[in-house]
Amino acid sequence: MVDIEDTGPVVSKILEDPEKYVGKDICICGEAIRFGDIPKVFTKVTGVPATAKTLTEEEFRSRIQFLPKIAQDEIISMFKWFEEYGYYGKDKDWTSGQKLTALNTFEQWLKKTGWKG
Repeated sequence: MVDIEDTGPVVSKILEDPEKYVGKDICICGEAIRFGDIPKVFTKVTGVPATAKTLTEEEFRSRIQFLPKIAQDEIISMFKWFEEYGYYGKDKDWTSGQKLTALNTFEQWLKKTGWKG
């Protein structure tokens, strides 16, 4: 997961030594939290009960019927890509941003923002 406020500090570190990062992929990800752990952390921090449910493609489409079919297809393709290759793609070091500066975990983000759903 990514806290949007983590972007600035990572970019700042890159700009301090731009030659070092030319042609490099820097992934900004505070943690790789498992899908099933998201509601556990959410409930722990907020006190609001939460559950995670994996939807079938048909269930998901039924919830996005308001979108044109081409948009639905694009979103489904994106999720299939993530499932097969991960968000950043295979063989990417998703911790590369963490090596530049401290990044927020989902739990830290919830505490910082006070978001409760």
